[in-house]
Amino acid sequence: MVCKKCGVKIEKNWEYCPNCRENLLNENIETNKETIIEKTDKDKTNSMICIFVFLINIIALFTMDHYNGIFFILALISIVTGFIKYPNSKIIKVLFWLFLIGVILYVLLIIVLLITCLNMITNCDVSGMSNFG
Repeated sequence: MVCKKCGVKIEKNWEYCPNCRENLLNENIETNKETIIEKTDKDKTNSMICIFVFLINIIALFTMDHYNGIFFILALISIVTGFIKYPNSKIIKVLFWLFLIGVILYVLLIIVLLITCLNMITNCDVSGMSNFG
């Protein structure tokens, strides 16, 4: 390493430059801030890619009849992965919870439809059906 102020060669664990007495800890703090900013920017980019993949799969889920199961699974994987990897992303949190609520409502709708069909079958009068057979 080299001191940014005077250019003298320095060791990593030194707190001050032996030549100009520049505080080297502040230098490390600035480097750490830059690293954090770079990581944050990278996380934002990756979370936006995750959101984009999720939205594309949701659109495909409702437009492609034959492959909607595959797109559902891909959407589920992308949003859960985004929720786990980027827990600070508000957009991913909102999309995750909306997706989860949608799945719960869909399952409840299927249960209601099954109960309704079972009630219709059990209430059906089959005694008058003998004339058709």
